[in-house]
Amino acid sequence: MKIASKFKTIGLALALGAFTFACNQETQNETNAEVDEAQTELSEENAEANAELNDAGAEANQKYDEFSGWVKTNTSKAETVTADEYREMRAEYNKKEAEFEAESSTWDDETRREWEETKADWNEFENKVQKRLGKIDDIDVDVDVKRDNN
Repeated sequence: MKIASKFKTIGLALALGAFTFACNQETQNETNAEVDEAQTELSEENAEANAELNDAGAEANQKYDEFSGWVKTNTSKAETVTADEYREMRAEYNKKEAEFEAESSTWDDETRREWEETKADWNEFENKVQKRLGKIDDIDVDVDVKRDNN
C-alpha cells in the first residue's frame, strides 16, 4: 500500500512540475508571441484578399459606369442617327449587354436597378430609331443587279 502511495505522490509531483513548466512566464510569452504572429499573418492575408476583391469590384464598376455613359450619350442621338450608325451601336450594345448580364448576378440591388434603367433607356432609344427609320436589319446586303448573261 505504501508503494502505491509513493507512486501516486511521485506522479502527482511530476504532473505538478509539468504544469508549472507550462505556466512559466517565459513559456507564456513565447506562446503569446506565436499567437500574435499568426494573427498578424492572417490579418495581412485578409487585407491582401480584400484589396484584390476591391480592385476587381472597382474595375467592374468603372466598366459599367463607362458603358452606362456610352448608352446615355448615344440614346440622345435618336433623332439624328443613321441606319449604319444605329447598326454599329446596336452591335456594340448587344455585345456589352451579354457581358454585363453574365456579371449581374454578383451585383448589389442598387447596381441591378441601375442596369435595368440603362436597358430601359436603350430599349426606348431603339423604339424611337425604328419608328423614325423603320425596321432596320443587322444584315446590309449589296446586290449587284446588273448581271452579264453572255
